[in-house]
Amino acid sequence: MASGSMLDPSSAEHPKSRSSLDYITAAIMERPASPTPQNRAPRKLILCFDGTGNKFHGDDSDSNILKIFRMLDRNADDQYHYYQPGIGTYIVSSSLSHTSLKGRIRSWYQKAKDSAVGSSFDQHVVGGYRFLMRFYNPGDDIYMFGFSRGSYIARFLAEMLDYIGLLSHGNEEMVSFAWKAFSNWQSRRGGDKDEKLAEEDEKKKHEMYHFMKGFRETFSRPVGRIRFLGLFDTVNSVPRFETAWMQRSKFPYTARSSARVIRHAVSIDERRAKFRQDLMYQQHNNKRRHNTHSHWKKDLGHMLGHGQDDEYGGEVDGGERMHNQGRGRRPSQQTTAADGRPSSANPQASKYMPYRARSRSAARPERRLSVTGCNASDQLSVVEYEDSGDQDIDEVWFAGGHGDVGGGWQTDVEGSKNASHVPLIWMVREAIRAGLKFDLEKVQELDCFDLYNEYGSAGVKNGRGGQERGPDILVNRDGEEGAEPFAPSSPDTMGDDDDQDFKKTFLEMMHKAHIAKIHDSLVYGGGLSTMAVTAWNMMEWMPFRRMDLQADGTWKPINWPLPRGEVRDIPNNVRVHGSVIRRMQMDESYRPGNLIVGGGGRGMRHAPEEYGIGEWVCVQEEGDPIGEIWVRKGDPAVAFTMPVPTIFYLIENGFPQVIHDNVWNIAYAVAAVAFLVLLKLYASGRSNPSERDLHGRVVIVTGGTSGIGAEVTYELAARGAQLILLTQVPASDPFLVDFIQDIRDRTGNHMIYAEQVDLASLYSIRKFATKWVDNAPPRRLDMIVLCASTMTPGGGKRTVTEEGVEEMWQVNYLANFHLLSILSPALKAQPFDRDVRVVIATCSSYIGSPSLKEGLGNAEKGWSPGSAYARSKLALNVFGSYFQKHLDAYKRPDQLPMNTRVIFVDPGLSRTPGTRRWLTRGSLIGLALYMCFYAIPWFLLKSPHKGAQSILYAAMDGGLGRGTGGKLIKECMEVDFARREIKDDEVAKKLWEESDALIEKTEKSAAKKRGQQKAKEDKLAEEKKEKEKAEEVESLVAAIKKGKEKEKQKEKEKQQKQGAKSGKKGK
Repeated sequence: MASGSMLDPSSAEHPKSRSSLDYITAAIMERPASPTPQNRAPRKLILCFDGTGNKFHGDDSDSNILKIFRMLDRNADDQYHYYQPGIGTYIVSSSLSHTSLKGRIRSWYQKAKDSAVGSSFDQHVVGGYRFLMRFYNPGDDIYMFGFSRGSYIARFLAEMLDYIGLLSHGNEEMVSFAWKAFSNWQSRRGGDKDEKLAEEDEKKKHEMYHFMKGFRETFSRPVGRIRFLGLFDTVNSVPRFETAWMQRSKFPYTARSSARVIRHAVSIDERRAKFRQDLMYQQHNNKRRHNTHSHWKKDLGHMLGHGQDDEYGGEVDGGERMHNQGRGRRPSQQTTAADGRPSSANPQASKYMPYRARSRSAARPERRLSVTGCNASDQLSVVEYEDSGDQDIDEVWFAGGHGDVGGGWQTDVEGSKNASHVPLIWMVREAIRAGLKFDLEKVQELDCFDLYNEYGSAGVKNGRGGQERGPDILVNRDGEEGAEPFAPSSPDTMGDDDDQDFKKTFLEMMHKAHIAKIHDSLVYGGGLSTMAVTAWNMMEWMPFRRMDLQADGTWKPINWPLPRGEVRDIPNNVRVHGSVIRRMQMDESYRPGNLIVGGGGRGMRHAPEEYGIGEWVCVQEEGDPIGEIWVRKGDPAVAFTMPVPTIFYLIENGFPQVIHDNVWNIAYAVAAVAFLVLLKLYASGRSNPSERDLHGRVVIVTGGTSGIGAEVTYELAARGAQLILLTQVPASDPFLVDFIQDIRDRTGNHMIYAEQVDLASLYSIRKFATKWVDNAPPRRLDMIVLCASTMTPGGGKRTVTEEGVEEMWQVNYLANFHLLSILSPALKAQPFDRDVRVVIATCSSYIGSPSLKEGLGNAEKGWSPGSAYARSKLALNVFGSYFQKHLDAYKRPDQLPMNTRVIFVDPGLSRTPGTRRWLTRGSLIGLALYMCFYAIPWFLLKSPHKGAQSILYAAMDGGLGRGTGGKLIKECMEVDFARREIKDDEVAKKLWEESDALIEKTEKSAAKKRGQQKAKEDKLAEEKKEKEKAEEVESLVAAIKKGKEKEKQKEKEKQQKQGAKSGKKGK
């Protein structure tokens, strides 16, 4: 076999070409003037985008993308190659290596983040875009291959070329603007149920499209339709676009790519929620159209003889030369008329039209023919096909997981091939049929040799100069024991013994690949390490948003139920590769429920024995181990979608037998589901039924930046209240600035401010409160909402503040006591007609608190986190009740009754950061368990939004603004306190006095410490100042001495000069 032989359906000899490695060198050199399309042959630009984490290894564990890149013809002068490693394998930086420990850690973190959320997605798309900017000329053919997220990158780039065009080489500065214009347009969400929001969103998207249209017409050049798009198991887990396309009516949006030929190999057995398939046909069945075509091999030699002018799909000759029975083929979604106007056959295309070059050849055929030297019919037909031909899309499902389709697993048995070899050969052959040429020696080296034999039968000579006929391959579909899986029907026509050996080896290799081990990333021993499998299983218990197949064939985004390793949903009109049928026939343990049962087979990983392997019929290339395609026999069953026919059917025929056989199981399941639903509704609590306009009201909030407090802040701001948030961090803290700005943007209320008040510091509280009270005239104050709280996790040690007070006692009780005690004059000064409220968030834990009758002296005895927390909440309730009596006893100057009411609120257990810290005991292991079993707290605990409802009810209900205060609100209704101690005046008075004494003692001690610290700082400052003065004096004295020494030196030199002169005169 000659080393120069190539797999090329259009030419047998090709001179030397460039590869993607030449790109860096070529970019440095001056680029020669590009030949015009009239005096040069079109080139082929091949872009390969690998999957997440995939990079070069140099062995059989390389992905299929790397193997395709390896097989490309490096000696063809009309090819330019580009390979891009997967997301998460590299980061863009100014250094080519990271030698320092800090640099390696930063690089590892950035790669891990990139692998998880695709943070460098834009860089990967723009990388391919820049390659095309550098090398693309009008008339060139573009081929793209991708795996996993790399497939999504290829599809995204394909549509970007359709709608934004391609910037000219040298305009690299405009690439970021092109990306921003297109990505912003694509990330617009659609499908809003609210008509007004949907209309506004559509209007905004229309404006963005017009901006993008103006941008491309100003800066970009149009790109012809992509020749071939080869995809291995496309997934989209890029949060920015994942959220957007899940809310569009048509899914996925990248299916709008106008590529002429699209081939997509999809995994049947992948179960990870973050690797859900992104199908080209993931939409309603009536959106698809199928046409049948003649056999590919019928006139293959004639097709190969036409070279570049015979477009893939046979459009030049009417499309009668291809076999594609049952293959999905639909009209181009961006079909345009000859004059560049959108076709009326596609309203969506008319609305958002891709960027295409206007065909001048139709208007001036003679001028173009005079240059090209070809006949008018051929030239015009090619130009017409450029943008008006139908799309040829084929989406085929293969056995195995994500890596079993796109490659990346190491071969377990030497001399055999992985399951990923089957989709690799299928994709390579489809690319060859689309006009792409490969290096024959590398094709043979990677055991894709039968592809050469196929084209040898069409008239392409092999390396030994002989003509070969492709073998007729039969497949044993009846599963007889002892039968060979593949057998040539006429071995005497195969050629010489070497060829027969090659074919036999190829068939044996294909047989092994058809039954090769398939990997499961959620099963220990399924291919991944124990730690990796554990991590993936943990993620299966998280409510990831994903697409779910509905009964009518449409797709809907869902979060519930949790994934839990469920199988992929497979449409009824699925097209399955012949290797899947053979695997099911030869391996009785392989019974994918989602494929055999149909309808997605939710919850059914393995199909029951009575289903067998299902009923299938071959629709394409029967007997060919590479191109054989099967579909379900007969029309797919459609589930009932209308209730009336279902009811009539049940009345006439009764319930199916399976329901009669399992009636009690069904009853138990229905009862269990009903119980769980009722339990969830009960655990979620009631919603606030009251509303109140809070415009002009001034509200002080503690703990208003996280958990329940953050929800309260948002709801009060949404109703127009002016909020003063007391925060531990300064107002300039970046997180706090972003939080407040977010609230302002979401509510349109800009009257939200922050004051730094550390509730763990009595001095900080007094500083703020006295400043508020000292204001003249008295400032308006309508409400104080106390949400701040802290709790030491179980098993934690007793901690104290800098002022020496136990932390939970200080933050949960003493800080509120101190704040309200100082602000009480401001509350008393409010006008009588003003509804003033003090809302205190408490907790049911006060019920189990030790008694306060013994005073505060025993607080340290038998200390534990739970008892200390409960004690602080009981003290807060006792003080609050007594504080209401204190306010009621105040005699206003106008002799009117007080209008301030203290209201207690028990929000219940909620999924707040504090609750999470308490449940996890503040440990990483506890946090990991919490995330694994997140469904339990999600089910039993309220959300922060639900937890805030009772507080909002206390702040808004009109009835609570009248009558007496001191009420306890739980689930938006009034309840009684469970401890009589709360209403005990003696206990309250003793608590008040001891708290005052503790505050006075603590503040004196703290003031003394601050005074000592200030004196120390002043002393140090004075010493420093004196030292600086001494140094200044010393430097001045030194300067004076130095000046005097210079003067003496000058005087001495002067005397010496005078002595020398006098000596000369004496002589």
